[in-house]
Order: sequence, then C-alpha cells, then structure tokens
Amino acid sequence: MFAEKHLQGSKREFRSARFRDRSLTRILIGVSVLVMAYLCALPQAATATDSDPRPVAPVPNPCVRSRAGSVVEQPPALSSSNGVLNVRFSYQQTTDSVGRLLHCFMTEEGLESPTLHVKPGDTLNITVTNNTPASPLGEFYNPPNCGDTTVEATPPFNGIDYVGSSVNIHYHGANVSPQCHGDNVTRTLINSGSTFQYCFAFPLDAPPGLYWYHPHIHGLTERDVLGGATGALVVDGIQNVQPAVAGLRPRILVIRDQPQLQGLAEGPGNCINGVPFQDLSVNYVPVDSTLLDNGMVAFAPATFNMMPEETQFWRVANSTADTILDLQVLYDGVPQILEIVGTDAVPVNSQDGGQPGGLIPVTNFRLPTGSRVEFLVKAPSSEVQVAQFVTNNINTGPQGDCDPTRPIFNIALTRRDDGAERIGAFTALSTSQQRFGGLSDVPVSAVRVFQFSENNANNQFFITQVSAGQQPTVFDANLPPAVVTTQGSVEKWIIQNVSQESHDFHLHQIHFKVLSEDNFKINGTTPPLATDGQFRDVIDLPFWDNVKNPNGPVPQVELLMDFRGVDIGDFVYHCHILNHEDLGMMAIIRVNPKP
Repeated sequence: MFAEKHLQGSKREFRSARFRDRSLTRILIGVSVLVMAYLCALPQAATATDSDPRPVAPVPNPCVRSRAGSVVEQPPALSSSNGVLNVRFSYQQTTDSVGRLLHCFMTEEGLESPTLHVKPGDTLNITVTNNTPASPLGEFYNPPNCGDTTVEATPPFNGIDYVGSSVNIHYHGANVSPQCHGDNVTRTLINSGSTFQYCFAFPLDAPPGLYWYHPHIHGLTERDVLGGATGALVVDGIQNVQPAVAGLRPRILVIRDQPQLQGLAEGPGNCINGVPFQDLSVNYVPVDSTLLDNGMVAFAPATFNMMPEETQFWRVANSTADTILDLQVLYDGVPQILEIVGTDAVPVNSQDGGQPGGLIPVTNFRLPTGSRVEFLVKAPSSEVQVAQFVTNNINTGPQGDCDPTRPIFNIALTRRDDGAERIGAFTALSTSQQRFGGLSDVPVSAVRVFQFSENNANNQFFITQVSAGQQPTVFDANLPPAVVTTQGSVEKWIIQNVSQESHDFHLHQIHFKVLSEDNFKINGTTPPLATDGQFRDVIDLPFWDNVKNPNGPVPQVELLMDFRGVDIGDFVYHCHILNHEDLGMMAIIRVNPKP
C-alpha cells in the first residue's frame, strides 16, 4: 500500500513538474515571439534582419510548366541561415498554351514557388511585389489596414468568377502571428504595383513537418491557387522526432489542380471515370484529362524515378483549390503499405506519450484540400510491370464535384542515384516540438457547434455557428468576428455538414485534435485512417444524404481546439474547397489576449 501511494504521489509530482516545464516553455516562447513581432513592426526591421524592402522587378518567362508525361523533379529550395530566411518574390501572371490563366511567385533568380526551409525559432522575411496588371477597385477594407485599403477584385454579374489582381500570402498550418506583417489574411492587401514585407518568427516548439503557402484574397483564392501560385514550406528537424526518416531521400510532391484541359463540362459527383471538375498536376507536370470517342476519360500521368526497392520519404501536399485526393501506391494493381510519419505538419503520435511515436501503416490515405501527409514508401522490384501513384474516386455527393480515379505518375526504375540531398542523421530524440502536448488534460472552456450549408438558388455557401443562434451569412471582410475567444482557452468544436456535397474544414493559425468522426457511414463513406487522435489543420466532412435519411443524424466531427499559443488577433475558418470559400463559406474568429 505504501509503495502504491508512493508511486501515485510520484506520478502526480511528475505530471506537476511536466506541467510546470510546459508552462515555463510556453511563457518563454510567447515572450520571444512577441519580441520578434515587435521588432518586425519597427521601421528599421528591414535593416535589423537583412531583408531588402526594395520592389522586386518582374522576372522574364514566369510560371513555366512542364510537358505532360515529364519526369517529376524536386522543387527548387531556399534554406534559412543563422536563424533567418530572406526571400524576395515577384508575383506574376501569364497564360499557358491553351489559354489557362497562370499565377506564380518568382524569385529574382528565376526560381518558381521554391520550397522554403526553416528551423523552429527562425525568422522568415518575405518581400513581395505584385507585378500583375491592375484591376478596378472593389470593396474598401475597414481599418485597421495592412498594406492597401481597397481590394482590386470585383465580381461580374454572374456572381461566381471574380476579376482582380490583389494578392497576399497565407502560410498554411504555421502557428505564427496573425498580426500585420505576419500570417494575416483578413486585412492584408497587396495591389498591383505595391510592395509588401512579411516578417515573423516560427515558434521554438513548432512541430517539424510539411506546411505550404498560397494567396488568400477572398474572391480570388480559387483562381490564384488554380493558377499555381503555391509552394511548400518545411520546418526541418523531423529526424529527431521520428528517427525512421533519418538518412532517407525526401521527395517533395506538390499536387495542384488547374481548369480542365479542353474546357469540358464535368461529370457528376461519385463519377468513378469522368471529366473531372479540375485537372491535376504534380510539381508542375500536368496530369490532363482527355475525353475519348467511346465516352471514357483518359489521363496522362507524369513519370517518377526511383531506384529498385529503395525506401523514400514522400512529403505530399494537396495544394489543389478544389480536389479531394485518396492516395494509393499500386504495384501491378496491389496496394502497397504507406507508413504514415506525419499529417498536416505534425509527426503522428508525437505530442504525448512515449517517444518516438509509432508510425501508422495504411494502404490508402484520404487527403482533403490543403492537407498534407508524409510517409515512407518502398520502391518496386524489377519484377513489377506497372507501378503507379494514384488518387481514387471520391464520392463527394449528389451536388459534389467529379473527383475520379486517375493516375498521378508512373514509377520508373533507374539504377542512377540522382545525388539528391537526404534527411539529416538522427542526433538526439527531441521532445521540445510538442507544441500541442497535454491538450487533452486541459478543461474545455466552451463547446461550439457549426454547420456547413448552402443556398443553391443563389449559389451561396455558409459556415454558421448555430450554437450561438447565428444565421447563415456569406463572408464579408468588414463583418465583426463570428467567434470571440481568449488566449489560453481549449474549446470543443463540433462541425456538421447539412449539405449534399463534401466540405473540408480549416482553421488558420492553430491545429486541432480529432476526437471523433461521426455518422460518416450513413452515406457509405468510411472514416479515413490515421486521423482519430491525431492533430490536423484540415478535415473532410462527407455529404449528408437527406434523401435516404431525411431525419437521420448528419455527418460531423468533434475537434479539440488549441488556443494556448500566442496567436492573438483576427483570423479565419472556412471550407478549404476554395470554390466554396470564395462563394462565402468563411468567417472570422478573434482571439483576445489573456487578461
């Protein structure tokens, strides 16, 4: 009995000490981030951080695209040095050979959408000049403003496709400041001819993994992401959180979408084989669709080189505007094991419990728009005849998009090592990247219920906090916040889908822990693997089948929201199918500082 009491007391003391350590760590991280935010806001910050505030001139021949069937190459990369990464972007537009509008972030050296590598605690400085043609002015943004004050974006009479040229940059998944010159999309406008500087620090406890960046002007987001203005962002050091990746060849795979090659009308939701809502590309190699004479649709996959039976570390970003993916590797039609290392830039099973956390073996992975997955995959042997990386058909609902089964690339074996840089060696197990550690032990301060819904007659999309009695309202940047909370809070959010198509929930600045995925099987959808209990920043909700189950429960997810960081200010939550977001399915949340 004495031993048992002594053990229980030791456990309490350990938990108390761990809580004190985490609290002290959060205080130190908070102070460092606030100091960095203050320094970034100073006029002399450009000198202090060696960033260059001069306008960035347009780059010749921007937004280059590869030919269909080309070999997938690793994107160019820029890495921080001495705790700072300085980047200069020219934002440009052009058209491809069939007239599709292209957008891109170009460096002065001609690199398009490079992968940005930082370490926890690093500062990212980005100077961006908008070198796209000017457009008529649209809505005035109420103060406080960040950059220009009136958006260059106006909807045409059909109310669907905006015309405009304003831009900003969202650093998707990054738990960084939403203040001006940080990851701010509610008030930051960079109009044609304007130059703007981003300057913010990554937390010292930022989880290592794959993030990404893209424009986020309401009304233009879908168009700009379809145009390809997206790139990967990596917080390095994952080998010391998950040693299984140490020494492996990493492959950054940025999957984008673009308007269908021939401008054909899309097939219905759950189309299996049909004209997709959008065509795909991987690292700017197009995977276009073609309608054949027999009514079937053919796809032109890219080519991807691997050495026989080598294990690689694939880091896959769904940087599409509108396309949900269900990823699978097939060797002669047989699904291969993918060992999941991380989802949405958080190594799996890494935030609590014994470390390193275990990998999660799956044979397919459903990847919502905006989401990322990192996994180990073994190359085929020379006996395999057909090796492919594919995305399977998604049943998006009777009013949903056609996301058919299609190959992304064929795997070709090569005996030549391309000499690509590998993940660093394991040095020591790190437990300092547990930004979300202990979340489940914190009392929940509020429970909120939200619903995705649509007004099909007016082509309007909504996300509504129904638990607060709010009514469906399309997004307006000048509306007050729909949610107000306080730094340090932990809340439970229940997200429901009462529409007849899929929606992907995303909240800026923070991650959430997935508690449950409920009522998915009512419409035949299986909850995806490697999601429950993990930390995500995007989650997919299948459609509600109100025909078969008019009075039945609706699909929903329960999420534990972590507002314990230093992400104070206004930011947004929305459907990450960007066609839906641009049509109004977004709202503002305000996090007030702790008293």
